[in-house]
Amino acid sequence: MSKLKWMAGSCFAMALGLLAIGCAGKAGDAVSLSPSKAQHAADWVPTHYAEYVKKPDQCLSCHGSTSDPAQAGGISKVSCFDCHTAVNHPANWADPAQHGRLGAQLPPSADPKAMAGFAHCAKCHGDDYSGGIAKVSCTGCHTKAPHPDKPWHGTTASKTNHTAANYNNAPECYKCHKDGANSTVKPLAAPAAGAQPGCFNNTMCHAS
Repeated sequence: MSKLKWMAGSCFAMALGLLAIGCAGKAGDAVSLSPSKAQHAADWVPTHYAEYVKKPDQCLSCHGSTSDPAQAGGISKVSCFDCHTAVNHPANWADPAQHGRLGAQLPPSADPKAMAGFAHCAKCHGDDYSGGIAKVSCTGCHTKAPHPDKPWHGTTASKTNHTAANYNNAPECYKCHKDGANSTVKPLAAPAAGAQPGCFNNTMCHAS
């Protein structure tokens, strides 16, 4: 190996090392970054938000702004907005007509930008919606359940009735309502072996 190639390789390795140190931030930031590759570990995608909420500023040096898409990307050229519509919720998200209906009336989406389906909410608010990594519980506002106030199971023109919920959200409903739990309506029989959570197959409250 020529001296020139050796020096070039050494400089490249040093640059990667400095980049890793810069992105790793201060001690205790707990960013999972490989110094040899200057990139996150393979399991970073499903866990990165939990690390982000601990110390949001640790992401800025590599990824730029987490609030302004025009200033996002940073030295890594990877913007948080490449995958997320917003790191935080859009304006007026607290309006139940937005967050409730998007959660209930839209099917889950594989698109991380789509704030649709209950499963999307569970990513941040916890599997049981009691807070999760967002540390905001659905029961903070919905004091009786993670539902709107009654008539959630009655007749209503406001479309808050659970009959307006998208059927594909059934796996999330199943977490609380398996075998009719937390409901005055109980299944008429045991579900068929291997039955997946559904609204009308005895896995929760109703039969066919």
